[in-house]
Amino acid sequence: MNAYTKKRLCELKLSDLAKAIEYQEMDLSAGSLSFEERLDQILSILIQDRENAFIKRLIKNAHLKYPEASVDTLDCEARQIDRNSFLHIAKLGFIESTTNIIVTGPSGSGKTYLACSLGVEACKHGFRTFYIRTTDLLRNFENQRENLRELKRYQRRISNYPVLILDEWLAHKLPERDAKWIYELMEMRSGIHPTIFVGQYSSDAWHDRLGSGTLADAIMDRIIHNSYPFTASETNLRKIYDEQKLKKLLDSFDD
Repeated sequence: MNAYTKKRLCELKLSDLAKAIEYQEMDLSAGSLSFEERLDQILSILIQDRENAFIKRLIKNAHLKYPEASVDTLDCEARQIDRNSFLHIAKLGFIESTTNIIVTGPSGSGKTYLACSLGVEACKHGFRTFYIRTTDLLRNFENQRENLRELKRYQRRISNYPVLILDEWLAHKLPERDAKWIYELMEMRSGIHPTIFVGQYSSDAWHDRLGSGTLADAIMDRIIHNSYPFTASETNLRKIYDEQKLKKLLDSFDD
């Protein structure tokens, strides 16, 4: 491909096609292919590159705490979780059935990483995903409380994600105003999109942390009846991994 052809492709915003052609030209075996075979090969490269770019963009826009989290490389033995059970969740059937996932476990047990690995998997299958700490979500609602139009726009945006990950779920007891924000969000998502809740408290403790009363009843009614609980390890993985990193650093000093 000469420079003029490459320039024209770039002008047509087909620079990725130009790269695919250049990639093929480096393959000596491509010379023995027919025109149709070479075209099919180029289109396959182009489609794969665009799919990869799309997935990469979804993962970036998801704002995951651990964007590198992977279901495939998850160390289930160290986390003391059943790999088959987790892989069943990772097939993403919960998205189609709008089943909420409740990931619980003590601090440092790796529950956020588990949720992020599901988020990455969802992105790989083309589902828009969004991760946010519950305290940040409530702060965003509160900051826009005086501007009804912006508040409604933000609520719609959050409610429309096919997969929403709420981390540090109910880490603090919610005052009535915050509980109302949560109710509105759950009402908008209920039966339409699933939510992944990540926190230290099992659902048995939620009612009290939601303020008790009818509002807490309404929130739980929209979450619990169609949810799948998953308990992370009791082992403090953060402590173990930090100790391993420290040991590696100290060993490097000895070298």
